[in-house]
Amino acid sequence: TAKWALGLFVAFGAIRVIDFIFYGQQMRDLLAGTGLLLIAYGIYKNGFRSTDFHTAGRYASIAGTVLVLAAIAMRFWR
Repeated sequence: TAKWALGLFVAFGAIRVIDFIFYGQQMRDLLAGTGLLLIAYGIYKNGFRSTDFHTAGRYASIAGTVLVLAAIAMRFWR
């Protein structure tokens, strides 16, 4: 299951970064894309059932989650 999640996070992260570069140049797209790619890095380093945690992967997942939540907040902030 970790391989599927890794693929989905990489795909959605790349889509958001491409959307930022070519279409809208909105900061929320860059934040969401970077956050999703950081979560994908954390999944790559740790997986779902790993008992030995990789510290950089754990912090990357936490930072990615914060960035994605910030992008969601920016989307609905008015």
